[in-house]
Amino acid sequence: MKIQLFADEPYFKSFSDYLSSIPTIQLVTSEPDLALGLTFLDPIQKAERISKMAFEVPSIINTLTMSATTAQRAAGKKTPIIGMPIFPNYFERQKTVEFSLPLSPAPSQEGKRGVMDLTTEFLYLLGKTGEEIKDCVAGVFPRSLAMIINEAAFAVQESVATPEDIDTAMKLGTNYPKGPLAWCDEIGAAAIVATLDALAKEYGPERYRVASLLRRYAEAGMKFIG
Repeated sequence: MKIQLFADEPYFKSFSDYLSSIPTIQLVTSEPDLALGLTFLDPIQKAERISKMAFEVPSIINTLTMSATTAQRAAGKKTPIIGMPIFPNYFERQKTVEFSLPLSPAPSQEGKRGVMDLTTEFLYLLGKTGEEIKDCVAGVFPRSLAMIINEAAFAVQESVATPEDIDTAMKLGTNYPKGPLAWCDEIGAAAIVATLDALAKEYGPERYRVASLLRRYAEAGMKFIG
């Protein structure tokens, strides 16, 4: 499968290295079978980039900070869109990936089947399965994880506990495979902040208010652990 990849500069290499490691996938710069638009840090810039896409092939769009419906509106009717909320530096380990279809404009049944078939094939090549969800910003798992990380950052900010103690407590108390702040370090604080900011814009600021410490770590490129 020939794929043209678009991603934010801090994460392009990570995505590129992963996709290039799949023997049945070829990264190309023109005439792709599938466009993979994984940018998310700046939703306004993302919408502008999508609006300039000249593809009529299906395009998977990262919905961490933009719904598939919004992406479809930016792309126009000629580019079939499917949404996937994809965290950088984590996508390669996921076995099941959420996806959503835009609400409007409604594709024909034939067009919808074509998009779904290509998406299923793409995930199969990566050794993953898909789970369809209703179209929304940040999906289910990424939204939940971002909120947990944010609460952990608030706890550190308010001197409730150290990052190491919080992660140890969550691993032992809830059987998490990783502590939330180690997860934040792996994915990147900037990605978590961008997701929370998009959720705050979509649903209201109070529930998704970003911890000041988390935002400072994102701005400084710092990690909580080590």
